[in-house]
Amino acid sequence: MPATARPALPALVGGRACLDFANTLGPRRPDPGMEPHDYTPSYRELVAWSVHAGLLTSGQQHRLAAAAEADPEGAAAVHRDARRLREAIYQTFAALAHGQQAPRAALAMIEDAYLEALRNGHLRPVPAGLDWRWPDRGPLEQVLWPIARSAVDLAVSDRLARIKQCPGDEGQCGWLFVDTSKNATRLWCSMGTCGSRVKSQRQAARLRAARAPR
Repeated sequence: MPATARPALPALVGGRACLDFANTLGPRRPDPGMEPHDYTPSYRELVAWSVHAGLLTSGQQHRLAAAAEADPEGAAAVHRDARRLREAIYQTFAALAHGQQAPRAALAMIEDAYLEALRNGHLRPVPAGLDWRWPDRGPLEQVLWPIARSAVDLAVSDRLARIKQCPGDEGQCGWLFVDTSKNATRLWCSMGTCGSRVKSQRQAARLRAARAPR
């Protein structure tokens, strides 16, 4: 029997890296008995996603993959931390998307990850001036640092009122995104997926209603 192909890495629909990371598990509102798919089930795939999201370079990916192979227990520990950070990010911004207070434990986890990132970073010149940078040859934990920074940058920005949670197809998606539309009228994480399916279902329902005997 041929091996089942793994789904491709998820589309980057969140508008911020931290939300895209939260969206590496989905759907967030699955049907009963349905298990959400984890797009980063191992450290190696977490690093691959980070390259996909533009948070790491391919050179960093190769070095971190080699470091993970040399220290599999360390890589597994960082991967567990990544999963906890992902849930803290999801819980925080899902709550804010619904006008609720973020859980204190989730905020504390994001804060700890951010402080760890700051301890390992330096101000460096960039074309636009200065920016916070990390060593090109960082430890296994390096994969978490840009994610934590993204979460804090979003948390203290003026975008909080624009964070939404996708209702998806019959409420099954639950991915997070920043609504950048002019009038803040965006409903779905992506018109190419959830939005298209919902509109198709509505159109089909209208056609069935029009054909029904009166």
